[in-house]
Amino acid sequence: MAQQILDYSRLELRGDAGMFFEKRIEYDGNNNPIYIGYNRHQNTATDDESWFIVKITYSGNNPTYYQLPANGPQFVYSWDDRATYF
Repeated sequence: MAQQILDYSRLELRGDAGMFFEKRIEYDGNNNPIYIGYNRHQNTATDDESWFIVKITYSGNNPTYYQLPANGPQFVYSWDDRATYF
């Protein structure tokens, strides 16, 4: 059975979507999103530990792996420290 890959870079939020007010994206040299961060509040400092972060790995320009931090999908991460969680 093939594993389904979720594309968090194009995530459309429904239901409780109003809780997501801020989204940040870091791109690689090929303009692919490699880190995507969400925060429930507007204008939150990037060093505040209240971000949800996803890391995307690519083969060429094709996403091959979507990774969550070791502590799981929580709003407890700092956008500034995103690379240290993976």
